[in-house]
Amino acid sequence: FNYKCEEFHNLLLACDVDFTGETYDSDFEVSREDWNKMVGKLKAISELPEDERSEILECIQDLDSTPEKVLEITERLLSEADPENSYLYFSFW
Repeated sequence: FNYKCEEFHNLLLACDVDFTGETYDSDFEVSREDWNKMVGKLKAISELPEDERSEILECIQDLDSTPEKVLEITERLLSEADPENSYLYFSFW
């Protein structure tokens, strides 16, 4: 996500995903359950209520990306994460 840590955190918040730390932290964790929730919202973005959809799309735009690309990346990160771990660890460096 092009080192756009705060913008990525904003996307997590827009998708109602909890994470450890603060929005400016470059190291944080997201539960696998919450990550799956975000993937589900991205897959069904056209079916979300207008206000929620608009907020998510604005966050994606702030990442200089598209909904399709963000969905592709989030699904790939989930598939590559250790299945034995209930959290995904992120580091923006």
